[in-house]
Amino acid sequence: MSTFGEIVEPVSRTTWEDWDEVYAEENVTIIQWQLPIEIPKRIETLFILEGKFLSDFMKVQSRDFFKLINSNIGVNLHLYQLTSSDKYICTVKDYNLLKSSEIIELLKPFIYKSEDVITIQTKPIMEYQTASLGMQSWVIRQLTTSVPSKKTWDLNFAKLEQPNILSGVTAGAICLREHINLSATALVCYIEHIEEYQTNELLKLLEKFEIIDDTCSAKCSGILSSNLYI
Repeated sequence: MSTFGEIVEPVSRTTWEDWDEVYAEENVTIIQWQLPIEIPKRIETLFILEGKFLSDFMKVQSRDFFKLINSNIGVNLHLYQLTSSDKYICTVKDYNLLKSSEIIELLKPFIYKSEDVITIQTKPIMEYQTASLGMQSWVIRQLTTSVPSKKTWDLNFAKLEQPNILSGVTAGAICLREHINLSATALVCYIEHIEEYQTNELLKLLEKFEIIDDTCSAKCSGILSSNLYI
């Protein structure tokens, strides 16, 4: 009589090994840039903006302010450069979390080269775990690498506390910078709804980093009034 829960090894492993091999080959996808890309000699700051609102908002910015360098449509990844500086902005949204390591591999030359890395990630407020949230509809928390930034960003947000964690591309970028002993800061924005009074806090962040143009408020209202966020 067989035992419940017993693990039975097949006599020959050939069958399932062959099946695994074929399955893997059929499902392997390599994330690549849409166009050939040249790594710049200097990157002052790399900003990684993760989330639907941030990604869509950057798309409507003036092309006189920054330009699209490259993209990967499959994972909704776009790379921009500010025209007046050596700052680069990467946006990503609605991607499979299992692709995070591949996206980081694609961004690795920029993460290594950059003098500083700032990530901004939006998450639903319901994912924020705390015993003292009260009636707040938005919360911003930060996490930094061991090496402090040489720039004074004047970020006065409380530290992201356990059991809350970073995830996705944000987590990969921060971990990589920590591993190579370089500075990086992760900002996690927990919000209840994409409404104007909440996005104002996000706009203040983007303005502080000088990565949006002067017409940002009107464009933000345009995004919020569209059916994308209804």
